[in-house]
Amino acid sequence: RADLHARSTGALAAALTGRQSAELGSADELARASEAAWERAGREPDAPVPSWTLYRLRPDEVEFFQGEARRRHVRLAYRRTEDDGWERRLLWP
Repeated sequence: RADLHARSTGALAAALTGRQSAELGSADELARASEAAWERAGREPDAPVPSWTLYRLRPDEVEFFQGEARRRHVRLAYRRTEDDGWERRLLWP
């Protein structure tokens, strides 16, 4: 929770708006919920957000993909080395 409260008012407001990935009835519904959340975040900078979860990932391998119009996509793979550095490889699309 300390991580959330070290972030901006906007981050707290977004978390207070909640319901991420749930079906949204209308853009107006989001606007009302967002306004209320911004007001609360301003009044209560330490407002609790029970759904807030912080994950810390420590991957051993990651891949990045950048699309290109002529389909010559760039793929980069990074693998963690034994000395905690990273080895980079260029992959075929």
